[in-house]
Amino acid sequence: MAHDLVIKNGMVVDGSGFSRYRADVGVKDGKIVEIGKIRGASAATIDAEGLFVAPGIIDTHTHYDAQPFWDKLCTSSIWHGVTTVLMGNCGLTLAPLRPEHRDAMLATFCCVEDIPVRSLASVVPWTWENFDEYLTAIDIGLGLNLMPLVGHNPLRLSAMDQAAWDRAATPDEIAHMQRLLHESLEAGAWGWSTTDSPTHAGPQGQPVPSRLAADEERVAFGRTLGEFNRGIIEILPKGAGKPSPADLDHLRDVAVASGRPVFFLSFDTNAWPYVQKASREGAQLYNLLRAIPFNPRFTLKKTTFFHNLDVWDVVMHLRVPERLAALADPERRAKMRDQALKPQRRRPGVAGRLVPWSAIFVRKVKLAKNGGLVDQSLTVLAQKHNKHVADMMLDLALEEGLDTEFQLMTRSAEEEVLIADMVKSGHALPTQSDAGAHLNTNFCTAGESSYVLGQWVRDRELLTLEDAIRRYTFQPARIMGLRDRGMIREGLAADLMVFDLASIGIREDEVTHDGPSGTPRRVQGADGVHHVIVGGQVVLEHGKHTGAFPGRVLRAGREH
Repeated sequence: MAHDLVIKNGMVVDGSGFSRYRADVGVKDGKIVEIGKIRGASAATIDAEGLFVAPGIIDTHTHYDAQPFWDKLCTSSIWHGVTTVLMGNCGLTLAPLRPEHRDAMLATFCCVEDIPVRSLASVVPWTWENFDEYLTAIDIGLGLNLMPLVGHNPLRLSAMDQAAWDRAATPDEIAHMQRLLHESLEAGAWGWSTTDSPTHAGPQGQPVPSRLAADEERVAFGRTLGEFNRGIIEILPKGAGKPSPADLDHLRDVAVASGRPVFFLSFDTNAWPYVQKASREGAQLYNLLRAIPFNPRFTLKKTTFFHNLDVWDVVMHLRVPERLAALADPERRAKMRDQALKPQRRRPGVAGRLVPWSAIFVRKVKLAKNGGLVDQSLTVLAQKHNKHVADMMLDLALEEGLDTEFQLMTRSAEEEVLIADMVKSGHALPTQSDAGAHLNTNFCTAGESSYVLGQWVRDRELLTLEDAIRRYTFQPARIMGLRDRGMIREGLAADLMVFDLASIGIREDEVTHDGPSGTPRRVQGADGVHHVIVGGQVVLEHGKHTGAFPGRVLRAGREH
């Protein structure tokens, strides 16, 4: 039998968690058909000598609900070896929707996920109303595979109309939503998602509709999913930073009512003991943790870091010569100093945040005489030099022509060890990439898996390579019921990545102008990912797109 593709001489990490081994991998008609020493003919060959061959990454937290309409390749995820994504998270999906609810839902999606609504509106075709029609509309030949969830917010709008924004649902309205959810699951949804987070507000600052739901509404959805005996639930609870005991009890109640796995987002490990106890009692709770820290580097020559802080936002929008003059002006400086310790504005309905000055460090300096300032926090330096913390930053930046590089540190190395330990326990997945969202903001974390392989595995040895690959492939596939992917085994789909462990990692994210209708967006490139194969076709070859679009919408409950 002639193969379509053979990956030769690679070190296979098959997703099981068992030890790596050297083997060739043969592909035919989109499936893995042979593993070992392959001597037969092949239409194409990849020489993976010195490289690792693994199943494609499965990302369980993305927002690619609209991006395929303007970026079928689904960047940045595909660059990092991601071959399948779970989309439709946080209750924010574009179906099912009646025409009169489209604008409100799209605006809410864009507001919460920091995507420019005007440009996105110009590329979304709106050829659907129900979930089946939406899946058909988006299944247009893609760079990777999509696993869709159905969102709580469009279900509420469809069943309650304007009242969805104002109150809890009645029993009849809950029953209506259950019927819509049932239809969406029949169409191939992999489950449902919701948000109760106070950071999620609509365009006018009002809570998104799912935040008005009573607990019983979500438990009822859980019972509907339980009738199918398949699928998962994703919930962003009120206290994502630190879920309260009531938050955790509710997550357990939904898991018990449904008998299905519940993914919930949290930003640290404080829920670990509760999840362990609930799991021993039979509830399937999985904490989605952000493995990749949000530690942006910036200079005052080019940054959006202060775009929500009064006075600072105006100064940072000036051209560099005018900006330098403004920073040197005592009157302007006094106004900046006055605003520095006040909350930054956020979108309507979401409380502002203080600039975390103590977490901002000097990372690179231009002048040799300032070398002693490197790796010190601005607050410590301000105390040493008897200055206001804002003056400490601005004086240094002004002296160096705005070339000084600063970094916001949101997580310590010790905290990262705790997160890795929770991942090793099996109760958490290191995936909270938010890929497809936050095009307007100053960060992109789509390369979370590349960060873990480079930092956690290679550099710090917090996880073994075999365990890390398992957490990104077989484990999420097994939890979600994705039976034909997630491992390198004969008969499974040939979704594969070929990478160099010595160099894999994330590149510093950057702004491009290839968003919808040419708008700017943040992207995050990859190092060390040599080839990405989806459905047996090479999509990326040494980081370059081959022109192939073999990815598709995977509908739950059907053969893929």
